[in-house]
Amino acid sequence: MKKKSLIISALTLVLALLALFSFFQARKHPVERVTKEYITNKEVETEPSASEPSSSSSSSTTLSSSSKEEKVEVSKETQEVVSQFLEADVTYDLTVKSLLSRSETLSKIMTKEAYEQLKIQSTTDSLVAMTNKWLTTKQVDTSSGDVQLASQKYHSANVTPSASEPHRFYVELSYGETPVTTNESQSKTQLLWLSVTDNKVSDVEVITTK
Repeated sequence: MKKKSLIISALTLVLALLALFSFFQARKHPVERVTKEYITNKEVETEPSASEPSSSSSSSTTLSSSSKEEKVEVSKETQEVVSQFLEADVTYDLTVKSLLSRSETLSKIMTKEAYEQLKIQSTTDSLVAMTNKWLTTKQVDTSSGDVQLASQKYHSANVTPSASEPHRFYVELSYGETPVTTNESQSKTQLLWLSVTDNKVSDVEVITTK
């Protein structure tokens, strides 16, 4: 009889433990489900929608669009003429050979009107006379007015074609100038407009030289 009571008590205890275990399991699952759902909803709220672009993306696109410039097509021949002119115009030594070579090169790549407009020939004649006098007397002839006895050397140039006139170019020209009396090179920058017609320089408008 006593043994039977012990068995019944043991079964009752087991059933009670099972009931208690089931109770805790039932409470545990809803908590886990709610927690996972909250985390998922939080991620959705903080993640930007794919159908709505962010303000920074829109701003970047607008900036890129507004900074685009219209491309101007320039022929290879025209580019070569511009380069040849800029280099030849500000590159010469104070020797008769160098001065005459510059004059000859410019006469081939410039129209007659532009060549005369820039007074290439008269400037060359003055420089040749001044150079000869310097070599023989070491004196600088100042009777030639604006013509200075100085050698020049091309450094670089930034050339921008006009959007409205494809054969007209805005130029920032950099070169060195060395006066014969000091023999010290000075950096110069010249701003000018340059026009090309039929693969020849047809007009040169110097804005400033500093």
